Order: sequence, then C-alpha cells, then structure tokens
Amino acid sequence: MGKAPAKKAAAPGKGRPRGAKGGRGAAAAEQTEGLFAGGALLSPTNKLLLLLVVIALIPFSLPTVIFLFFGMLPTIAAALAPKSIGRNAWISVGGLNFAGLAHWLFALWFGHHTMQYAFSLLLGITPVLVAYAGAGLGWGIYLAMPPVVNAFMSVQSARRLVVLVANQKKLVEQWGDGVISREPVKDKDETPDGAAPPAPAPAPAGAGAKPAKAG
Repeated sequence: MGKAPAKKAAAPGKGRPRGAKGGRGAAAAEQTEGLFAGGALLSPTNKLLLLLVVIALIPFSLPTVIFLFFGMLPTIAAALAPKSIGRNAWISVGGLNFAGLAHWLFALWFGHHTMQYAFSLLLGITPVLVAYAGAGLGWGIYLAMPPVVNAFMSVQSARRLVVLVANQKKLVEQWGDGVISREPVKDKDETPDGAAPPAPAPAPAGAGAKPAKAG
C-alpha cells in the first residue's frame, strides 16, 4: 500500500497565533507612549539641539530669550525633572505657562524689542505672576486628570460588564448551560487525532466451539 499523502503545508501567515496582531499593536502603542512621554522628545540629542538653537538666537533676539527664560522657568524645571515625578508634566505646564506670557511677548515683539523693555516687563510682576499661575494650573491639570480618567473608565467598564452579563443570561435561557461551558463538547464518535480506534469487545467463552454431533 502506498504511503498516505503528506499533509499540505500551511499557508504562510495562517499558522500565526492570534495574538501576533495584538502584539504589533501593543508595540506601536508603547512606541507612541514613549515618544510623547518626554523620553524621546527630550532625549540628550534633542536637548543639545534645543540648546544650540537658543544660543544661535541670542545675538538676534536677546530680549525675547531673556524674557522667555525667566518667564518659563516652571516649564524648564518640569522638563528637567526626573521621570518619577512626571514624564508628561512639561507638556501641560509649558502650554499654559506660554499662554500666560503670550500677551506681553507680543507686546515685546511688536512694541519695543529692547533689553530695557524686556526687564521692565519682568520687573512689573504681573507678567511673571500670570505666567507662573498658568504653570501652576498646568500642574493641577496634570495631577488631577489621571484620577478623573480612571474613574470614568471604571464606570464604563462596569456598565459594559452589566451588559455582557445580561447577554450571557439571555444565551443561557435560549441554549442552555452548555453555552458557558469552558470545555468544548465532543461528539461520542469523535476520537483524538492519532489515537487508535477502540478494540472490539472480546467474545464470550465457548462462543466459537462447534456443537458435538449426535451419535
């Protein structure tokens, strides 16, 4: 008898576990999180480039550089803070810090772009106070939003769980308890792959003996 034909090789990609796609998605999510978590955006190379840009701008825009340096000290501190304190804090702090300085920065640009006017703005207390208040509001948002988002997600998960339990009860009412069984239901005639078929039951004793002939 000829050998049974070998099983056809699985098509490429079909034997891939279902979690592979999820693994790629998780890896992409981790890369995105790392990019906006202050690690990639504030890497040593980027810090060096930012420092070189600031140094190049000093001869041309010295009043602006000095005004931004003293006005955005909270943002600089948040950007240089350890990751354990807050990796994304500098984003929220910097946005509101700059928003507090925007009014007087435009006045510096389109008014008197001189060192004397820049120092007069800084010594006027009001621009610095508004800028630092904006930075404090940014810290407040950074610290307050994660608990709020976690509470919202917990409520959403609880509602989703209630809906799933209700749907499960409906399925049980329609199809019985078998729909929630963790083990697959096997047919009676089904045998495991590669297992030998069950041996036939042995014949009763004396069933194969021939009856004796009458004399």
